[in-house]
Amino acid sequence: MKSSSLLSCAIILLLALVGATGFAQNLAVTTNKPVIDGTVKADEYSFTKQFDSLTLYANRTKDALSLAIVGDTTGWVSVGLGSLKMDGATMFMGFVGTDGKVQFKTQAGAGHAHKDAPKSVADSVSAYAVKEANGKTTLEISVAPAAYIKSGQSSLDIIYAVGEDKSFVPRHSSRGALSLKLN
Repeated sequence: MKSSSLLSCAIILLLALVGATGFAQNLAVTTNKPVIDGTVKADEYSFTKQFDSLTLYANRTKDALSLAIVGDTTGWVSVGLGSLKMDGATMFMGFVGTDGKVQFKTQAGAGHAHKDAPKSVADSVSAYAVKEANGKTTLEISVAPAAYIKSGQSSLDIIYAVGEDKSFVPRHSSRGALSLKLN
């Protein structure tokens, strides 16, 4: 009887965790539009996911797809759309230089590298901001949703990465990917 109760509790806990994770992986259209200023505020984004060395945020309105990445680095941070790997992804990278000036690039993934993205990618960006404070770098970006979410599309693939250097060239120190269900 005791092992049956333990098994039942374990199954209930597993289902609760799977349900919570499934719910957290959704990106529904909201009316809340984040302010793209390089500072993420509480409840500004409808999706939040904490990883080892960074936090990823996402929000979607009918007019804007907003993303933020806060990395535990004084180097670069990046978020990409359209693929679960660099190859084929559209990436947005930023850091604050040693001179205090914001550096921002739109990049296209090609194999295990990236190159400058086409002008249409830069044109899809309606706002971006990059800030560095207290050992963290934050990149916030807002893009036209229609450029990355097609009619009938059921999920949005996102990649993210963090690098230790103030340059777009060095490799990442941390990276990952996830697919958000679209509602």
